Amino acid sequence: MKNLCLGKWRAGWGRLARQTLIIPLLLVLAVFPGLPADTPASGYESLRLFTEALYEISQKYVYPKNDEELLNGSLRGIMNSLDPDSSFLSAKEYQQLSQGQNEKSAEAGVELIIKDNLLTVVSVLDGGPAAAAGLKPGDHVIKIDGQLIRNLTTQEAVQKFRGAPGASLKLQVMHNGALKPMDITVTLQPLAPGTVTSQLVGDSFAYVRLRYFNDDTPRELDKTLKSLEKHSPPVRGLIVDLRNNARGSMEQAVRSASVLLGGKEIVSAKGRTAGSQETFRGKERDLAIKIPLPTVVLVDHGTARAAEIMAAALRDQYQATLLGVKTLGLCGLTKILPLQDGSALVMTVSQCYTPSGQKIQGKGLEPEVQGQTPKDKGKDKDKGPAAVTPPKGPTPEQDPWVLQAVELLKSGKKGQIARKATEPKL
Repeated sequence: MKNLCLGKWRAGWGRLARQTLIIPLLLVLAVFPGLPADTPASGYESLRLFTEALYEISQKYVYPKNDEELLNGSLRGIMNSLDPDSSFLSAKEYQQLSQGQNEKSAEAGVELIIKDNLLTVVSVLDGGPAAAAGLKPGDHVIKIDGQLIRNLTTQEAVQKFRGAPGASLKLQVMHNGALKPMDITVTLQPLAPGTVTSQLVGDSFAYVRLRYFNDDTPRELDKTLKSLEKHSPPVRGLIVDLRNNARGSMEQAVRSASVLLGGKEIVSAKGRTAGSQETFRGKERDLAIKIPLPTVVLVDHGTARAAEIMAAALRDQYQATLLGVKTLGLCGLTKILPLQDGSALVMTVSQCYTPSGQKIQGKGLEPEVQGQTPKDKGKDKDKGPAAVTPPKGPTPEQDPWVLQAVELLKSGKKGQIARKATEPKL
């Protein structure tokens, strides 16, 4: 019914608005016949204000704007105000998405969100074009090919960073803490295959890096863990690196976590209505390692979406220890809701909750052990430790957080020994 109402509104608002400057409440009611009978008076007043504003813009803005442009712009603004994963798709954009026309063969290898009206880099994929060009998590993209970023949804921003192999993007970027913007050129390329890498570190400890999540990740992780299980001497512990990982769906997270957790609960999703909770469990047949290994999971500010789901599930169901800094807190179940005129809303309809009942969206995961680096010495503790992310960073054998995780696994305890492991050496 709501979709039908929006369709009628879109078809009729311009005609009604031009009849008078202040739309009487009765006309607003006529445009929205499907509104609930108990809609408060403030709701009708808001609709009347919206109609009045659209009329003023259509009549007096210096550049002519038709009804479709104004309403599409309004809906984009509304969706941007909800959360970084909610967007508006025009009829053309939705048709392209439905037909797979938005699936470009090359990309920058970057995850973006609109945050505080700024196009913000959440994560940069290991070895991708954006990482090679020097783009970093936390950067703000100000211009793309000389054009200022304005009124973009997250979906639109993502599409601008995809295209044909060899295509270049000229970006003006403000690095976190920098005083002046920098010019960066990113050449789009297909991503290198493989989302999971692994190696041995320390004294027979396995380091497993998940660059990002896709449909191949569960199979790759299963193969990696089964090969580690056959290693001689036996692997004594596991380090799962989910830093700078913000790409992946809830389904991909559940299937990947199932490789370690089998049939246990992995995540639940709760909407705003009673009875809307869904619980997602893994499958027992997916279990790759029968005897659980002592595990440390590395997380940072770029850990989001599927990576947050997996990190929380391993902490709650696998007794893993989270090490690093607080995660982003971006984890919701989104759905595409088609509208009457062929456009669509991409909207978060449920929020993720960990197996222990903690909400992830807007809160993030707080690690039990703070990651420390030499840069933290003498810093204000309130500012927290700096994130150490893999792109252009040290190899696992030189990575301070990996070494810290090895020491934590060797100790076999989380308590005072774990806290001592986080104290910078003088």
